[in-house]
Amino acid sequence: MYNVMIVDDEPVIKKGLQCFIDWSVLHCEVLCEASNGMEAVEMLGYYDIDIIVTDIRMPGMDGLALSDYVHQNFPQIKVIILTAFADFSYAQTAIQYEVIDFVVKTNPTEQIPRAIAKATRLLEKEREQKQKVKQLENQINDNLSEISEKFLKEAIDGLISNEASLISRTGELGLQLENYFAVYLEVKEMFSPQAHASAPSNDHHRFLASIRQFLTLAFADRPLTILNMDKSTLLVIVSMDGGNAPVSTQSLLTISNEILAMAEHFRQYHVNIGISLLHRDVLTLPRAYQEAREALQGSFYNDNYVAVYMPHPNQTLTPGAPPHHAAEQIAGYLQQGQSDQAIQQLNQLLEGYRSSQEPIENVKVACLLIGSYCFRLLSASQPFAPEMEESQSAVYKQIQESKSIQLLTDILIRLIQSCARVMAQTDTQPNYIVIECQKYIREHYNQNLNLQIIADHIHINSSYLSRLYKKVTGESIIDVINKYRIEMAKKLLRNPSSKVFEVAEAVGIETPAYFTHVFSKYTGMSPKEYKLNYSQMN
Repeated sequence: MYNVMIVDDEPVIKKGLQCFIDWSVLHCEVLCEASNGMEAVEMLGYYDIDIIVTDIRMPGMDGLALSDYVHQNFPQIKVIILTAFADFSYAQTAIQYEVIDFVVKTNPTEQIPRAIAKATRLLEKEREQKQKVKQLENQINDNLSEISEKFLKEAIDGLISNEASLISRTGELGLQLENYFAVYLEVKEMFSPQAHASAPSNDHHRFLASIRQFLTLAFADRPLTILNMDKSTLLVIVSMDGGNAPVSTQSLLTISNEILAMAEHFRQYHVNIGISLLHRDVLTLPRAYQEAREALQGSFYNDNYVAVYMPHPNQTLTPGAPPHHAAEQIAGYLQQGQSDQAIQQLNQLLEGYRSSQEPIENVKVACLLIGSYCFRLLSASQPFAPEMEESQSAVYKQIQESKSIQLLTDILIRLIQSCARVMAQTDTQPNYIVIECQKYIREHYNQNLNLQIIADHIHINSSYLSRLYKKVTGESIIDVINKYRIEMAKKLLRNPSSKVFEVAEAVGIETPAYFTHVFSKYTGMSPKEYKLNYSQMN
């Protein structure tokens, strides 16, 4: 099915086009409608449209201006122009914008099906061409990926011992193994009488595929290799920028926690993650793999668990109580609303480190783990609830730069207290997908943002996300994005020196005229009127 948008300022025309044309026979569905070009431009940010049927004369942005915008920004969309006059003086301009047909309104029910059929033939031909190119690319990538995976597994198993061969083959295959970490993921399916250990379920395979997709997106800007070690484990080799171990460890913990949150949402799987130390080249790949696996030793007693390899396990506080155990206990106390006990557990751990003179890097890794567990708890909190006093990245930076164990203690006590306050104010636990959607809106409202971008981030179908969000919250994602942008804009407009066009850009709306339109829609006044009213009240 192809998605159609109808754009006309006459309601009777829009209704007639929807009702008197059998769109299903044309393999099309009218997904949305707009009254002018400006509304159409807004909707193109949120709907996946294949064909636009637009009137040529409309107030504001007319059909030709809309065609120009579509040609510049959505060249794959086919545009059909309607006119009430047998006047084709616009045809030359329309051709420049690659409009595929020009239909006179006097008898649209006969002419439009022909125009739509022409559009769908073009779309189908383009899709077939893209599919052929994609198949060729996939075939090449699959062959290269298979060769690379075989080489890396042989290197991990020590089957290639010649250093020159390891380095040269790495270069030949285009593998970037500098300043990398090994991340070992173990996915366990919860026991079910219908499940058989020797045959993982289709859901299990899909979940592993979802994790692979998530990792590919999360590390999209970094060299990444993902190996299937067996039916239930993945080895991720990811190169990090700059070789800064503490900063890179922070990033890996954050991404690992997002994977664990995903596992907790599905509740059918347990995921355990082990992270190695930083390694400089392919020669230490076997050691990196062993470190990542050794980091998982504590998962025997835990589910949905993440740990970083620590090179001096015998120097930790007490045998059998490594830092992740303390982190889990602190998180457990916070979940129960017992922040005092959480702080007491923290003090006990760090005092033990002080007494045993634990290596500084080990102490900081332990503190990063505790911080990551605290921020994981907040992932289930409503993103539009009161914000934490300090961001996750700011807390991690403070931990990395601390010069004493007392400073580390102070940082984590503040974090535990802030976490407890935020959780106390969050009484509900809404749908995880809705939470992630709202969180992404809050963090990216000032950028190019639409339904498809959010759906890609959460790794679900955009239509499903739109329906689910509306069902859970009673609001559309478009409205939520616009409302949040307008709330942020209000704060900026209260500054007497602020300019409307600057505020528009600051909240992610590049066109001042469109910003005024959206602001007026949600507030009942223009941005200038709002500034004036606010200044008079103050």
